[in-house]
Amino acid sequence: MSEPRRKVPFLRLAWRNAHRSVRRTALTASAVTVAAAAVVFGRGYMRGALDNISDTFWRTETGHVRVRREGFTARERSLPAYLSIPGAVDLARDLARLPGVRAAVPRIRSFALVDGAGANRGGVLLGLDLALETDFWRPQGMLVAGRLPAQGRAEALVGEGIARKLGVGVGDSLTLLVQTSYRSLGGLRVAVAGLARSGMAFLDNAMLIVALDQAQSMLDLEGGATEVLVFAEDADDTDVVLARVQEAVRGRIPGGAEVRAWWAQSQLMRLLASSDAMMAIVWGLLLLMAGLVVVNTMLMAVMERTREFGTQAALGMRRADLVRLVVEEGAVIGALGGVVGAAIGSAITLYLGVTGIDFSAYSRAMALPFSPVVYPAWAWADALGSVALGALAAGLAALVPGWRAARLQPAEALRT
Repeated sequence: MSEPRRKVPFLRLAWRNAHRSVRRTALTASAVTVAAAAVVFGRGYMRGALDNISDTFWRTETGHVRVRREGFTARERSLPAYLSIPGAVDLARDLARLPGVRAAVPRIRSFALVDGAGANRGGVLLGLDLALETDFWRPQGMLVAGRLPAQGRAEALVGEGIARKLGVGVGDSLTLLVQTSYRSLGGLRVAVAGLARSGMAFLDNAMLIVALDQAQSMLDLEGGATEVLVFAEDADDTDVVLARVQEAVRGRIPGGAEVRAWWAQSQLMRLLASSDAMMAIVWGLLLLMAGLVVVNTMLMAVMERTREFGTQAALGMRRADLVRLVVEEGAVIGALGGVVGAAIGSAITLYLGVTGIDFSAYSRAMALPFSPVVYPAWAWADALGSVALGALAAGLAALVPGWRAARLQPAEALRT
């Protein structure tokens, strides 16, 4: 009767072997360290950037669900006031009472010809209920001079870019000309109550914010608005809120209603929805590069330990066991590199998550669709995942040198 085969402590042997050449282990682990740190920080940065873009898009453009009159979106380039929503203020009040809805705000958007101090240019008129917009458009956070327009007064908060081009400042007057809901010419002379800086050049060069009642008066939209934006308590519940809003507005808007979720209103948002798959390819390439370094250094280790592997083979260690030993050694080194890399990446991500990364200098030159300060968002899953992926990548990379070690002939190896 044959003696049962002894269990080989592969993991313990792999750990011991990883300590035998500190320099080689450090070199092998360093590649995984860099890749793991890049994965943790990169994913944190992308999460923060995507949250920034999505949050800015929800707040300033679409809400989580946007309600418009049928046909408005098809003619959106002209922002037609004649396709407005009658009774939009009352509708917004009713939608705000729906389960899962945080708020519903009526807004007016219209093009305006603006005449200033001897200059005129086109701008975008925004009629906002400033009391409701504190947590959404957040005009109070954009003030750089003056104050917000007051309800019931012909005043405007003007983007500093368009103000500069018109040659006006706080206290000066502007004349706004618009096409009303009856397709006639309407206008209003307003005082510049304040100057605003959003950090987004395309807004600062066109933005004219007036109180909702003033925009309604100017465009002959008493009680109406061009859109109602609905904000969910949780963005993940947008589908549920969308269905409730569709039911609530049925039959209330003459000519029919367009009720759309935020992701269906922008090609950019649809692209961002698939960003995880695209970024997974980038992280995979990083780990592949780290794996190539592991292959190289583990091959060096196999060549240096030829006699050792020959001795183990002569003592009865099977080829499969030799492969497993080298693979587990690679995985141990990969895990060590992953831990260090995850720690470094986490430290950078957490620090920048508090201080932020300021892109203000770039946002002034480009029409960036987000707030100029990005706050990377750290997650446990990224840190733990980078360690696991580092160990997996290094272990898989060690298959090649492991296979080479298994092919060594004991007699030849012992003579080396």
